[in-house]
Amino acid sequence: MPCSSALNVTPDIFEEQLRGLKTKGWKTLEAKEFLYLMENPEESRKKCVLITFDDGFVDNYIYAYPVLKKYKMKALLFVATDFITDLDIKRSNLKLTHKEMWEIAFSERKHEVMCTWNELREMQDEGVFDIQSHGHTHKTPDFIERADYQALQDDLRVGKELLIKNLGKQPLHLAWPRGVYDSKTVEVAKKLGFKALYTTQRGANIDDPFHIKRLAIKNKGMGWLNKKLIIYSSSLLSKIYYRIRL
Repeated sequence: MPCSSALNVTPDIFEEQLRGLKTKGWKTLEAKEFLYLMENPEESRKKCVLITFDDGFVDNYIYAYPVLKKYKMKALLFVATDFITDLDIKRSNLKLTHKEMWEIAFSERKHEVMCTWNELREMQDEGVFDIQSHGHTHKTPDFIERADYQALQDDLRVGKELLIKNLGKQPLHLAWPRGVYDSKTVEVAKKLGFKALYTTQRGANIDDPFHIKRLAIKNKGMGWLNKKLIIYSSSLLSKIYYRIRL
């Protein structure tokens, strides 16, 4: 995980963050556990956190997977299925920036930087990564811009069908590519059977599974993360903090 963007962390910092979560007694949730708590807020428990990854880059397999497994923690991985291949690849350390990986992801060399179906199956079967949907082509923003909601529906449907076919599971969680969505896309996703929709907006999550907020990670240690968890675990504190930041 070479750190080249605001949404990446180095392997050492990631391990520090997970070790801190473990030490402080945080429980990492699976998708079904998180959805249950969202639909039953009266049963919400303290110190529960949902770790999410988007897109399906192979650094999730090379770096994040072993560390999550080491600390017996879980995470969601939202994959854009058009990036995923059937190739059997021998992996080694990845020395590309995130920008370079994105450029390769949309080329014929995508297998060099994206997970394979076998890698996704391994991580899922080990009970570490819960694989969920990020659509098929990662082009949701383009469909919305031209108001082509049929193309968007087809894209989400294909992504869902490929996850069912290759992983034997019914994905109920969807993260919007680049965090772009509108009211019509939400309705399309609901009709396709998705029960939880993830944005890139910040804030606390109480009882609305169709507008799930997330905290963007930083390449900083557990001190930074602990402060953010305290803030975003409270609806009131998160609203106050957001207003101050604006």
